[in-house]
Amino acid sequence: MLDLKLLTTFREVAVRGSFSDAAVALDFTQPAVSQHISRLEAALGVRVLERNARGVSLTPAGEVLVRHASALLDAARRAEEAVRDAAGVGRAQVRVAAFPSAAAGLLPGATRDLRARRPDAELALQVAELEPALDALLAGRVDVAVIVDSELSPAKRRTGVEYLPICDDEMRIAVAADHPLATRTSVALEELSDEPFLITEVAGTCADSNVVLHAFADAGFEPSVAFTSEDYQALQGMAASGIGVAMIPTMALTSSRSDVVVLPLRGRAPARQILAVVRKGEQDPLTEHLVEALRRSARALAGVPTLVAVA
Repeated sequence: MLDLKLLTTFREVAVRGSFSDAAVALDFTQPAVSQHISRLEAALGVRVLERNARGVSLTPAGEVLVRHASALLDAARRAEEAVRDAAGVGRAQVRVAAFPSAAAGLLPGATRDLRARRPDAELALQVAELEPALDALLAGRVDVAVIVDSELSPAKRRTGVEYLPICDDEMRIAVAADHPLATRTSVALEELSDEPFLITEVAGTCADSNVVLHAFADAGFEPSVAFTSEDYQALQGMAASGIGVAMIPTMALTSSRSDVVVLPLRGRAPARQILAVVRKGEQDPLTEHLVEALRRSARALAGVPTLVAVA
């Protein structure tokens, strides 16, 4: 019989490709991780990992085991929750990892929606960027990873997971309340070619920067950049000061300042894609409820009415 604690350690090592990284994630010592793997291999009678100078790799037997590990551990977790629920102890829980602006803008509405439909459930949230969120999902520490992507430069897809669309998060323009454009109802990006811009980091290594850089290229000009930051609140603050106009995703504007005016971009606004990632093959009604709650929250943020079925 497989020991679930040893299986948890194995899965963490397999996902991270490193004994030391797995030890940090599990809050174990590295010798303890090595001992767990040795005990697992002794119980199975086969080697599941190959050690080498660059880290560790899966043996053919390890490849088979890692495909079953997530399902086994998730089934054990759900069994424990079902037993506790039957005994009236604890509540059903769905665990989510989300990037910062989704955690601040998308999850509050989704949480309210989920509670309205499933009063018995609770949501446990952690803030994490793309790769750490997917690592946590594959390691079984979360049930849903909310990530940002761009069709212009899509992130490398992982095996063993499904990518479910939530929404397209459109970019908007934030200007100071006393800016000449503040009285407008919308603006075309081409009209802003002479404005200094406040934008996300322009290295082109993340979905947001790819979207922004492609938007300027499509508009036919190279922006004059006055300030860059990954902190969208900082971009709003700089826009309020009047040193430039900021390009910010709608989701990051849920706590917009009173001294800025937010303008939609005319035409087909540049947008980043928001995805929910779940483990492939798992059927969990609570996870499905959350994905739908995320979609409804996204529609509300975008100002799109949510249709209610009439019996």
